[in-house]
Amino acid sequence: MIFFILSVILIFTPAARGSVRIWAWGPALIAEYALVLVWILRTVKGQSPRPRRQNDVSGTVPTTTVPSGAVPFIILAAVSFVFASYKHESFFALLRLSGYIGIYYVIVGSFGHRMVKNLMYLVVCIGTGLSAYGLLQYFGFLDHSWWVPKEFLAATYVNHNHFAGYLEMAIPVTIGALIRTTSHGIDHRPQSTVNRLVLISALVIMGTAFVFTQSRGAWICLTASLFAMGIALIKNKTINVKSIFVLLWLVLAVVLLAYANRSAVARRMDTIGAVTAGEVTGDLRLKMWEGSLKMILANPLIGTGIGTFDGSFNRYRPLALNSIRAEFAHNDYLNMASEMGILAPFLMLWIFLGVIRRGFAKGEHPIAAGCAAGVLSLALHGFVDFNFHIPANMLLFTVLVAVVIAEYKRKGTGPSEDA
Repeated sequence: MIFFILSVILIFTPAARGSVRIWAWGPALIAEYALVLVWILRTVKGQSPRPRRQNDVSGTVPTTTVPSGAVPFIILAAVSFVFASYKHESFFALLRLSGYIGIYYVIVGSFGHRMVKNLMYLVVCIGTGLSAYGLLQYFGFLDHSWWVPKEFLAATYVNHNHFAGYLEMAIPVTIGALIRTTSHGIDHRPQSTVNRLVLISALVIMGTAFVFTQSRGAWICLTASLFAMGIALIKNKTINVKSIFVLLWLVLAVVLLAYANRSAVARRMDTIGAVTAGEVTGDLRLKMWEGSLKMILANPLIGTGIGTFDGSFNRYRPLALNSIRAEFAHNDYLNMASEMGILAPFLMLWIFLGVIRRGFAKGEHPIAAGCAAGVLSLALHGFVDFNFHIPANMLLFTVLVAVVIAEYKRKGTGPSEDA
């Protein structure tokens, strides 16, 4: 039941335009709380979603699974709500944050290796399905009237940068799963070849869609994250010659597909520093950051209240933005500091650093390393966008964080169990 409810939430949130509107994030939030309630009831009754195995953490939540910096961050969020200038918006932002925290503990407390593996394959399926749908839209086979801007692939999302944000988490997970099928001595299994072909196909589809999103920030962040992931896997001697060969062919396939649409990609690279219709870039983004810094200086300790950026920004809005609504700062860390005080982004970065370090330390489990790379990519992307305020993306981000911590804390589990 727990896995089913979580699967429904993970499928629904990106399909419903990223769940940025209340008609989408409202039901998703209710489902999250229902899921947490089911898990709590089962835990209190001493029931486990599946039979316990040695070294399985199912049904328990050790205090060591709390990421460093998480407790003071949560306290700061609560305090900022108490003093928030817009209580209604702040209340719902705090509810959403609580929902993510609940999902984190559900996964850490009840998911064993097999459930984690199934969950990650579900992420691969969702990312592939969304990408295939987006490619059909991009090449004119399906409608995409809600895209802003209309010329960049966004699939079910409104904005291409946020769909790219979803893919920059799903792609490393898929790569981790692919490496897993060529490692740990499981090549003799007949289904391994089929799994590899399916995963390679998924990566080609997602990689092609990712290129056509034409999100420059996502391109750069994912490249840096995969490079870090590669170093971690090589250091842990996880990547073998066959894995490298498969990945090189995959990169070549994506490059060739991008080359087929080279004129659009080249134009996108040439627009760095410019403003594209329907998209905030260049000088406008800098003006938003300028206004955000004024907000931080005026409210340095506890900010204006979690979730209140949209309403509070008007008092600090630069003249150049008078005709533009700034719902977010287009920098998740400045946004966080504006709403919760200057300490908040440093606590969040500390949490991210701990998660990434743990994920790469478990290089013998490539899926965990892939999750850490996805966390790193979206964390880097947060410096120039607001993916953390897109519920579908933040939910997947939370899932990846939980998987990394769960795998890291599970001691004595060998590759054979992971297989």
